[in-house]
Amino acid sequence: MSEKQSSSSAPLIPAVPQDRALSRSEFPFARVARRLGIEPTGAEVALRDQGTARAAIAAASEDFLAADDDRRAGRLPVHPIAQDPDFPTGVGMALVGAAVLWEQRQYVPRIALRVAKDHYEDGRDDLAASFIALVQESVEPGEDGGPGHDEASAWAAQSLLVSVLQRSGSPAQADEIARDLAAHNIPLDLWRADDPSLPDDSMAWHGGAFVGGIPPRRNERHLSYEDVHDYLDQLLADMRREDAAEQDDQ
Repeated sequence: MSEKQSSSSAPLIPAVPQDRALSRSEFPFARVARRLGIEPTGAEVALRDQGTARAAIAAASEDFLAADDDRRAGRLPVHPIAQDPDFPTGVGMALVGAAVLWEQRQYVPRIALRVAKDHYEDGRDDLAASFIALVQESVEPGEDGGPGHDEASAWAAQSLLVSVLQRSGSPAQADEIARDLAAHNIPLDLWRADDPSLPDDSMAWHGGAFVGGIPPRRNERHLSYEDVHDYLDQLLADMRREDAAEQDDQ
C-alpha cells in the first residue's frame, strides 16, 4: 500500500474507567460473563481480573467472527456463541461494548463493521451510522493494521456510509465521499464483502471524511468519553431488562 501517514500516539477511543462501570450495584456481571463464555458462578471475580476478562473477550470475539463467517456463507455456525438468541447483531454490540470497556480494541473495527452492516440491512440507518463512526475511530490513520483487516474495515465502513447517506442523509455528501473513495482506489461496494480486503493500489486509511452530526461523534475526530459511556449505559440497561425477563420466566 502507498501513502502512509503518521499516526497519533493517543487512542482515538478514550478509555472508560472500568471502576466506574463495575462499581455500579446494577452491573450485570452474570449476564456479561455468560456472553463472554465465563461461568456465571464467580463472574464478578473473573470480570474484575484484567487478564481473565481480556482473554475471554478475545476468545468470544474470535468465535463470533468465525460463527458470523459461517452464517454469511450460508453454513450452520458450529460455535456455541451462535446459539445466543441475540446472535449476531446483539452479540456483536455486546462484544464491542466489552472490548471498549476492557480495552481489548483490536476486535472493535471488524465486529463493529458487521454490526453496522446488519443495522443498515435492517433499515436502521441511525444505528448503522453510529457503528460506522466506531469502526473509523478505532483505526489510526496510516496504521498497518496487522494483516490489513483494520484499514480494510475502516474503508469498508466509509463505503457503507455512502449507502447510508444516499438513503437517509445528504446525496451531495454521499457523492463527496464516493469521490474520495475513488481517489484512494477504494471499491465503492467494499462494505459488501464478508471479509473486506484492499486492492494492492489502494491508499492508507486517512481518517475519513465522516459527516458530523451523526452519532456517536460529538466533534470532528474523537469519540468522547460521554459517547462511549452513554453507549455502555444503554448496553447495561438492555442486559438488566433481559435479566429481569429471565427471572420472571423462572
